[in-house]
Amino acid sequence: MGIVAMGKGGSYKFEGSTITAIAYCLYCDRCGSFNIGKRITLKALIWISITAIITTIFWNSVKDGALPGAWLVCFGSLILFISFFGVFQLGNRCKKCGNRHMTMSNLLNYPANDRSILDVPYETTVKYYFDDY
Repeated sequence: MGIVAMGKGGSYKFEGSTITAIAYCLYCDRCGSFNIGKRITLKALIWISITAIITTIFWNSVKDGALPGAWLVCFGSLILFISFFGVFQLGNRCKKCGNRHMTMSNLLNYPANDRSILDVPYETTVKYYFDDY
């Protein structure tokens, strides 16, 4: 995935200089699409669902104190569920071709600030903001 400058964010003054944040939109290096989403896959969602179901069933069967320490098992399963959900949110992938590799350069040489190359609305693109000194 690459990035291309698509606009300006806010400006602020710092030690007498005006610093402007530039919005860079993320795109896929392989197909050129700006339709980028989070990395949660069907496999991850299935594992999250299975963990939640098992935890719920186990908790309901032992909540009357039939098994000492059952809350530790339920708490551990809940932590596993949260870690699955959190870890898989960190990356991005192309929704068009599935590419997951990302670079922070304009590999396809898209022109800066040309929104006609976007295949999705500007508001739905993944943006990174960097300061222009």
